[in-house]
Amino acid sequence: MNGLRVSTRALWSGVALCGGLIAGGPALAQSAVKIGCVLPLSGGSAAVGNQTRVGVAAAVAQINAAGGIAAMNGAKLEAVFADSQSKADVGVSETERLIQRENVAVLCGAFNSAVTFPATEVAERNKTPWVAVGAVKDEITERKFRYIFRVNNKALYDAREQVEAMTLLAKETGQPVQTVALFFEGGDWGRSHASNFRKLIADKGIKVVFDEAAPLNSVDFTPQLLKIRSAKPDALVLALYTPDQLLFSRQLAEQRLDLPFGVHSAGGGTEDPAFYAAINPKFPAYYFVQEDWQVDILANNQDPLLHDADKQAKAALGYGLSAYGAQGVAATYVIKDALERAKSADREQVRDALAATDITSGPALFPGYQRVKFDENGQNTFAHGVISENIDGRRRTVWPLENRASDTKPVWPVPKWSARQ
Repeated sequence: MNGLRVSTRALWSGVALCGGLIAGGPALAQSAVKIGCVLPLSGGSAAVGNQTRVGVAAAVAQINAAGGIAAMNGAKLEAVFADSQSKADVGVSETERLIQRENVAVLCGAFNSAVTFPATEVAERNKTPWVAVGAVKDEITERKFRYIFRVNNKALYDAREQVEAMTLLAKETGQPVQTVALFFEGGDWGRSHASNFRKLIADKGIKVVFDEAAPLNSVDFTPQLLKIRSAKPDALVLALYTPDQLLFSRQLAEQRLDLPFGVHSAGGGTEDPAFYAAINPKFPAYYFVQEDWQVDILANNQDPLLHDADKQAKAALGYGLSAYGAQGVAATYVIKDALERAKSADREQVRDALAATDITSGPALFPGYQRVKFDENGQNTFAHGVISENIDGRRRTVWPLENRASDTKPVWPVPKWSARQ
């Protein structure tokens, strides 16, 4: 769907949001501020891309229903979506189209690190601010670029959280992880995560006994699973997108591969509601997942905008807000905050406003952050996630300790397959 242009009105046709209807309403004013968002709306990451699209669209509709950008005389936002097809070259060409033909004020996206990395080079070259959504490759915000900002974790943070969770659970039980297997997708994200994980465990006495990238377009992970079984790791660290995560999890369960301290996934497919809808719920039991938002936050945060976004996700997708939807909401509200302070859609002024961002409350923090403030490279250093464990069919936060509910009891080590019902 190269060249896809989807306005918020088209996305939410007939859906009531914040007391108004998107479809059938008055046309957006000529002064509408365009936000271009490059996402994988088809291809291998389509499920995730569409979750992010729903989050962006929900936030845009909420902002417009509340009066738009007050500092710009109530100017409305218009989201213009482009489909990267999960391909770097398409993402680059679509970024160029949004900048040159759609004349967007600011960009967001593109989930896949392999797409975001070259696409943000185009944005930087064209002096167009970009708020990264989902993509975690460290180097995205390590190139001394002026126009690129990232609200969510970078890959180093994801790996650090996994290691800290393992350390906490070992301290609580006296049972540490001594050996790990690493299995990851072979693109920018997977390799970056594996590299960071290796560095972080170097001085912790944890030995890597299997270390391999997943073959591209694999239809059978049996060879890799046999190698992992032979290596006998205490724990398995994964970084896989949804299609590979589904196949791998099914085959791991079918082979009843026992891992004393379980599977530790760096988000990806295991954060995707489509993964849980498509798999036997017994297969990902006891999985530890580095979540890019606090997956059980809805029970504790009663902000009506958060629950409205969750409601709209259910209406559009059939399931509630995900990490990817929440990140779409957060990025849009960060852009809204910058526009209010810039009082203009001028790209340079929006860029300067983004650089001065310091948000400590509101929807921009829905993923679970306490603050959004960018360093000199555009990285939100206050970004963090949580580690959940799938216990009794529910993903419950087990790390950090202060985010763990009083009735959540981590299972460590995890039961062998023969002991599971």
